[in-house]
Amino acid sequence: MSGIVSLVKEDRSPCDRPLLNQMTESLGFRGPDAQQVWCQGSVGLGHTLLRTTAQSDRQPLSVPEGDSQWIVADARIDDRANLRQKLRDRGCPVAENISDAQLILHAYQLWDTACVEHLMGDFVFIIWDDTKQRLFCARDHFGIVPFYYARIDKTLICSNTLNCIRLHPGVTAKLNQRAIGDFLLFNMNMAWDTTSFADIRRLPPAHTLTWTRGKLEIQPYWQLPRCLPLIRYRRQEEYVEHFAELFQQAVADRLRSATVTTHISGGMDSTSVAATAYQVLEERGKPFEFHSFTMSDQSMMPEEDTYAAMVAKHIGIPIHVLDGSGYISAIPPKYPETPIPEPAVGIPARNSQLELAKNCAAKAPVVLTGFGGDPGLRFGEFFWLEWFKHGLFAQWLAVQFHAISLYRHPLFYWRRGLGYWRKISRTKQSFPTWVEPSFSRRLDLPARQREIGDDSVDKISRYGMAQSPFWSNLFETLEPSYTGVAIKHYHPFFDLRLVNYLIAIPPVPWLVNKNILREAMQEKLPQQILQRPKKVFHFQDTYSPMMRDMVDIWIGDLLQNTPGLSDYVNCDRLLALLTSPQPISSGDIINLERTLLFAYWLRSLQ
Repeated sequence: MSGIVSLVKEDRSPCDRPLLNQMTESLGFRGPDAQQVWCQGSVGLGHTLLRTTAQSDRQPLSVPEGDSQWIVADARIDDRANLRQKLRDRGCPVAENISDAQLILHAYQLWDTACVEHLMGDFVFIIWDDTKQRLFCARDHFGIVPFYYARIDKTLICSNTLNCIRLHPGVTAKLNQRAIGDFLLFNMNMAWDTTSFADIRRLPPAHTLTWTRGKLEIQPYWQLPRCLPLIRYRRQEEYVEHFAELFQQAVADRLRSATVTTHISGGMDSTSVAATAYQVLEERGKPFEFHSFTMSDQSMMPEEDTYAAMVAKHIGIPIHVLDGSGYISAIPPKYPETPIPEPAVGIPARNSQLELAKNCAAKAPVVLTGFGGDPGLRFGEFFWLEWFKHGLFAQWLAVQFHAISLYRHPLFYWRRGLGYWRKISRTKQSFPTWVEPSFSRRLDLPARQREIGDDSVDKISRYGMAQSPFWSNLFETLEPSYTGVAIKHYHPFFDLRLVNYLIAIPPVPWLVNKNILREAMQEKLPQQILQRPKKVFHFQDTYSPMMRDMVDIWIGDLLQNTPGLSDYVNCDRLLALLTSPQPISSGDIINLERTLLFAYWLRSLQ
């Protein structure tokens, strides 16, 4: 996860090099392998390098050296061979071992701002074009890599690290009240383009930022389609074969180092990634080092480590089992070791994912995850609900006619779809009663909760990204900015080629119960895993008494002695809930955890 930053003085005064140096140095934790800045006139770029591939290079760079366009990027480009060929076909000589940043810059030189239409992968980049006096930036399709910016004191500041932007003396600590309200309700900021700070903006996924002589434009370049023309194969096996080919390609494109780690659980998604990654590395015939990690928690996930060990033995890979028990009852330090950019996920000391990231980073600079398997493969049972809602009757009919051609009868899944819809419709979020009433009234938070909660089906179909920034928020919490760990997380299920395919195939039967993945992994995973139903874990029964015990140890101090917290939270009401002998409901548990994190983050700002 390399760090990038840019400064542009909009009044054309000289770039503040000492400030640029300071901001670049602040990114050293996410790019420990090299550090460099470049200044020219009113523009400056900074970069810190995390070397994840042999092609990783020092930046800022220009192609050819000393040319008028300069780039800093945090990028991993997919389908590099095809992009290289497209560049060569248009007279641009590129070497086989060209870096991703150089590929992006060549694409920009050839296609200008339309270069993003030819890029796939996980990326953010900043290009300064001196000839056009233009700054051009872009964020990847799914928001896997973050990007922030601010315009303050006649300066445009851009970075992939929020706290880096906060170092600018003109950026205030003023909070974005709407974002705070969203977090207390939903555990995330539901606006794609803002942050928790009033002065700092977020570039949404699949958007570009262009600054030219004082004019700033934010433009989308792609949108996740609701549906695509239906792929029709005569043989069912062709669907599985095509999926397996794309899935292997997605994993292979993320294996560009000789040492790799993977998450592994007892389910289908991460184990499929691990099995495919090991097969790809073996077929390459070159030396490699492979490690898998699983988190064991006997109180919440008593069977997961057993299933994970079964998979590791079947594949033939080493597995490291980490003890995940006790994190929920951990006592956090007064201030976090790594400053938390925004309130998200959980208090670091009470979140086992931090320990998982540290252990993976000790073995390799990259880790493969199974994120995306659930949303990408869960559309089948209720596709007709969303398509009917949006008037896509022709698409629904096409799926049914295709089912009749293959099975001699339609496939409806009415009962399963309606049952699932009723379940998610009944899962209403409880309103946290301890939110400060004046704050709630000012932002009309009950209406906000109703507004966001209306489209339940839309929030989980199409990769869960139709109406919610959940996934881009989750990706950001895996960043070194949150963990303090310099490691790159790769998510093969969010490969654009694979996503487009899953949207285009008939949802039934292939996206029912992850059928297409189960069929593709028949020879690679044990039958116990292939036949295992989806497992949902719940909080342990001892949560309420455990939290009561913690009031006098750290919770009481956090709630009573955090400056500014009373503007948002009625701490007396919350403490009364915590000290009550009545058990805390499941809805209140979730609300309580996010409130404690918000308080912890707010105190860390002091």
